[in-house]
Amino acid sequence: MPKRFPIGPLGEHDDDWLTIWAWLNNRSKSVQAALLIGFGIAEKKPEIERMLEYMAKKRGMTPDELFKSILDGTADSSDNEPASEE
Repeated sequence: MPKRFPIGPLGEHDDDWLTIWAWLNNRSKSVQAALLIGFGIAEKKPEIERMLEYMAKKRGMTPDELFKSILDGTADSSDNEPASEE
């Protein structure tokens, strides 16, 4: 099973607005946050896939190989470049 890392706390401003949004939707904050994260991932998935392809090619591996190594915690991130808008 891959290592899973908890997501850190939100800043005060974002936490307040998440609380308000969750209340307005009659949801818990954790459910509201999960829905937001899921939506954000779905929206950004094509960009994430392009980034994965680029980084895999740079490392001489396939995107599937890099995908698996990231999820199983064996990917070396020491030579990652900071995220940028391409």
